[in-house]
Amino acid sequence: MKFCSSEEVGLREDRLARALEVADSYVGKAYPGYEMVILKDGCVVARKASGAAELVPTRRGMVPDMLFDLASVTKALATSVVYAKLVEEGLVSLRQPVVDLAPEFRYTVAGPSQVKESVRVWMLLAHTSGLPAWLPLYRTAHSRDEVLQEAVRAFPTYEPGKAVTYSDVNYIVLTYIAERVTGERFDRLFEKLVAKPLGLSRTVFNPLEVGFDRSEVVATEVVDWRGGTLVGVVHDENAYAMDGVSGHAGLFSTALESARIAWGIVEAYTGHDDTLISQASARTLLATWACGDVCYGLGWQVYEPGAGGGTLVDLRPSRLFGHTGFTGTSVLIAPDAGLVVVFYTNRVHPSRSNEEIRRVRPLVHNAVLSSVRRW
Repeated sequence: MKFCSSEEVGLREDRLARALEVADSYVGKAYPGYEMVILKDGCVVARKASGAAELVPTRRGMVPDMLFDLASVTKALATSVVYAKLVEEGLVSLRQPVVDLAPEFRYTVAGPSQVKESVRVWMLLAHTSGLPAWLPLYRTAHSRDEVLQEAVRAFPTYEPGKAVTYSDVNYIVLTYIAERVTGERFDRLFEKLVAKPLGLSRTVFNPLEVGFDRSEVVATEVVDWRGGTLVGVVHDENAYAMDGVSGHAGLFSTALESARIAWGIVEAYTGHDDTLISQASARTLLATWACGDVCYGLGWQVYEPGAGGGTLVDLRPSRLFGHTGFTGTSVLIAPDAGLVVVFYTNRVHPSRSNEEIRRVRPLVHNAVLSSVRRW
């Protein structure tokens, strides 16, 4: 990707500088370190890495192009795009009953569930399926297949389509469906449908297993029962029980390559480039499908002008889309302005107890959005 000055693409330099100043001011307070990449009209207008990639057991500095554990940003940058491609290829229909694709979905451990027969694929993607927010599947499952089977057999907690509950279980079921209809594991699907078309080389599942060195990866939490500081192995417990490969969490990427995926979606949405997905697919992903405290598209949170909710951004001059990850990651896109903001931190290192990132994200994103001269 090419680099441009902020003035070349109509951004206010002082406001962009303010975003970086805010991020810098919270190093050592809200997170040990971060990397931020800001794109405008396909140009990199800001890129900065600062602080520490690891503190325990030894200190490593944060440098550009390190791999972060994206946690739930996997849903937006991997699963949403994979499903867009599956729909384009005719393997899945968004309004198709899940039981048509996975007949075993109709069952729970107590037997058949008539409620689950009404769940459609889009409901899983938009967090309105009725499935629970989370289940400790890693505590009882002894294999990846057992995690998938237990998620598929989960009890519904409300009538599908009648409420919104953000749910990892939805995306574990989506992993199962994608693998069932294609016969390929989710990491290979991502590589084929997303990474290769965009020429990505540093966006992978299980980085240590595919040739990356520990020194290239940002640390997450110190977890005693898993041997200490986690580096290059997924932080999320259920994804860990799935051998590091799931559609709800597990993807590792750099800030720059993540920005390339997000920009691919923006380019498709605006009709400028269908390398990644078609314009129709992008507009389907970023439509508003379900609303509760937060509105959802398919794999993305939707922020409408004047609406509240969410912890990503307060300033909403246009329709915005984004996602956050438990490990301290976030992606925000503003297609109308040709803007992408990737703000990755390691806020769970050395402990998940620090939640200051919730306060920092809106400050950073508000500053970036205020730099746009014309919406």
